[in-house]
Amino acid sequence: MTGTLQILEGLSFSTQVAFRTNDVTGKDFVNTWQTRDSTVVKKSNLINSLTETRNNLREITVNSLLNYQVDFGSHGIKVLAGYSQIQNDFSTLRAYRQNFYNNDVTSIAGGANDATKDNGGRDSEWGLRSFFGRINYSFKDKYLLEVNGRYDGSSRFTGDNQYSFFPSFSAGWRISEESFWGNLGEYVSDLKLRASWGRTGNNTNVGLYSYYAQMNPVTYSFGGNVVQGYEQQQIADPNITWETATQTDIGLDIELFGGKYTIAIDRYEKTNRDILLALPVPGALGLQAGTQNAGVVENKGWEFQAGSNHRFGNVSLRTNLNFSVNNNKVVDLAGTGPFITGNDIDPRFIIEEGYPMNAFWGYKTDGLFQSDAEAAAYPQFMRPAVVGDVKVLDLNNDGVINPRDMTYLGNPIPGNRYGGTINVGYKAFSLNITLQGAADFGMRIARALGEAGNYEGFTPSIYTNNYWTPERPNARFPRPTKQDLRNQASTDRMIIDASYFRVKNIQLMYELPVDLTRRIFVDRASVFVSGTNLITFSKLNDWNLDPESTSGWQNYYPQTSLYTLGVNLQF
Repeated sequence: MTGTLQILEGLSFSTQVAFRTNDVTGKDFVNTWQTRDSTVVKKSNLINSLTETRNNLREITVNSLLNYQVDFGSHGIKVLAGYSQIQNDFSTLRAYRQNFYNNDVTSIAGGANDATKDNGGRDSEWGLRSFFGRINYSFKDKYLLEVNGRYDGSSRFTGDNQYSFFPSFSAGWRISEESFWGNLGEYVSDLKLRASWGRTGNNTNVGLYSYYAQMNPVTYSFGGNVVQGYEQQQIADPNITWETATQTDIGLDIELFGGKYTIAIDRYEKTNRDILLALPVPGALGLQAGTQNAGVVENKGWEFQAGSNHRFGNVSLRTNLNFSVNNNKVVDLAGTGPFITGNDIDPRFIIEEGYPMNAFWGYKTDGLFQSDAEAAAYPQFMRPAVVGDVKVLDLNNDGVINPRDMTYLGNPIPGNRYGGTINVGYKAFSLNITLQGAADFGMRIARALGEAGNYEGFTPSIYTNNYWTPERPNARFPRPTKQDLRNQASTDRMIIDASYFRVKNIQLMYELPVDLTRRIFVDRASVFVSGTNLITFSKLNDWNLDPESTSGWQNYYPQTSLYTLGVNLQF
């Protein structure tokens, strides 16, 4: 619901109230089943089970704005004052039972009413309240200044840390409006230099009620009986506060030949401070470490944008291309780290000063052993190697291959992003093309994708006739093994170049003549045909993976190619 009130000339008030609700019901029934090889049972699940869930969310958002605008002489002033509030309430309920009479009975009451049944649930609520304002000033539309301020409060914090002030400033100078620009305006019709600095806050990574000493249910023996109790298991930090991001940007906007060409160049530096880290605590404390505001991560880069606008008789051509370069690096971990997560089945990441955030971590390799003698003469990794196994490198040359030989294997964050739009018009026809892509990053294959059938999971077709045998010594993949993940450990072989180029969308539209549409009481009418996610060029195509997904379990619903035929009518 929205409403606007014009109070005075140049002064208006508007408010918006939005309600969001989300009710999700889940029912997951696992059948009993068997897989056989002839008459031999290879795998089985002898216990069926049912898990039912209910998730309910209610959220109310209120936004109110007061706008004032005045111009006098060469001066222009705009003032905005605002208030925003979000109230979120969430509840979830879960029930579990197993040992149903058969696979056709899927009511929760049909399961065994014994110690195997389980249920649980939780309620949570959070709120965010913000007061903000902005002042814009311009002089002769040549010197531009903007000042912003936000005073944000979050229920995720307590005490003096609940509210924080976040300012930002920007200024622009339209050099092409200066008198000395003169005849240069015929070629460079607009030249604008701009700079900005700002600080923003983030509270979404902070757990709800993390400043409270929370009690967890436990059981213990008392008088020979098992009784219920509660204990604190993790340190609470009442001083936890906002993660902050400070960004500086210097940019240049160029317009050539009256707008036929446009160029924008930006250099930015962004520093995220007070990132949450679980700093180590003495074991004698008896509690798990909680998160504290300690980490610093830095992003530096360039952004480029170029556009064109041409007309050749009945043909119009507009293009807009963009390209960015970003360098992500962990700067400070408050004297702690490195933080290594994952294993040989799932991606192994490292958070360490000097590396990108969540960088890939593991072993380097050098192809496959081509003889048993070569394998026996090299330091052992996990088990004695044989011909066809992966050669894992002893990087520190100490004669032993262990975690001390692990090293940086790559960046999961794209170092380059690019894209663009192309619009071609001819009389009543228009063709729109959207392109996108990214480069200089990797994706770690995991679980069944990387196990190569070790645990009788599915195997992608890329493995077919592409694994080592005496007849195929130069195959891409090592020899097949059974319940042996030596060759599928966290190595550089498990990381695939995820660079891609995608034709995101193509749309062809024809606008019907106005004389025709008005006869049927329609102001404007057009027909169109479009396609989305038409084609992607990427090495991940061999694995049937979407390069816009993330490393690890590929349990997402894939992006689909969509073809649409439609009609637009405006009355």
